[in-house]
Amino acid sequence: MNSVKNGSYTVLVVDDDPSVLSTYRRLLGRSGYTTVSEDNPLRVLSQNGDDLRSVDLVLLDYKMPKMDGLTLLAELRRRECRARCILISAYLNDEVRLQAKALGVDRVMEKPVDVKLLRGALADLLSSGLGS
Repeated sequence: MNSVKNGSYTVLVVDDDPSVLSTYRRLLGRSGYTTVSEDNPLRVLSQNGDDLRSVDLVLLDYKMPKMDGLTLLAELRRRECRARCILISAYLNDEVRLQAKALGVDRVMEKPVDVKLLRGALADLLSSGLGS
């Protein structure tokens, strides 16, 4: 994974729904981002640490069958992945929001995601500097 390619940023998208991944890949590609997508959080963790550190932003689904998004993010943080993060979920509650804040999630968005708001969040987070 390259973090900056032709002036774009690399966004890692993790969601267990293939149609959602496809939609995000199209949206991010049209916006000029390099996109790496994965439907299994455990495969993300099997990647080389340098690859994970080269990601600029992680777009995470919260509820996935093998591992929830915040557990994945906690492990990525432990591995020194300092990418900005947007958590997306249809299952938000105060506990999830508190956990997200503690892990340095930059934005929490509710499903269904408003594409315009997501584009704005990506642009804001990536233009405001990388890492935490």
